[in-house]
Amino acid sequence: MTTAATPHLPVLSLENVTLTLPSAAGPVNILRGVDLVVTPGERLAVIGPSGSGKSSLMAVGAGLEQPTSGAVRLFDQDLARLDEDGRARLRRGRAALVFQAFHLLPNMTAEENVATPLEIAGARDALPTARQWLGR
Repeated sequence: MTTAATPHLPVLSLENVTLTLPSAAGPVNILRGVDLVVTPGERLAVIGPSGSGKSSLMAVGAGLEQPTSGAVRLFDQDLARLDEDGRARLRRGRAALVFQAFHLLPNMTAEENVATPLEIAGARDALPTARQWLGR
C-alpha cells in the first residue's frame, strides 16, 4: 500500500484484528490478533503460503472486508465508523493495492483497465493518468 499521508500518522493501523468466516464445517479463523502499522512512504509485501490469510489481511486493511473484532484505521479514519461509500471515498486517489488475484476486464487493455475507475470517478484525464501510472 502506498500513499501520500501526514508524516507523523500511520497510513494504516490494525489493532488486535480478527476475522472469522463461516463454513460448512463451522467458523474458520482467518486472522487472529493481528497488529500492524504501515507508515507513510513505506511499502509492504505480504507473503505466505496459500490460504494463510494474505488477501483477507489486505481486504480488511483496505476496508473491503469488515473484521470480526479489533480496530482498523486507514489515513487516521476508523473504518468501523464509515459506510461502504465512505470507505471507497477514503481510498480513492490515496491508496494502491495489488492483490494476488486481480480481476482485469479481458476485453480491455491494461491502460483501459486502469483508466476505467478514474473515469467513473469523473477524472477528465483518465487515460493519460493511467499511462503515467503504468510508466508508458
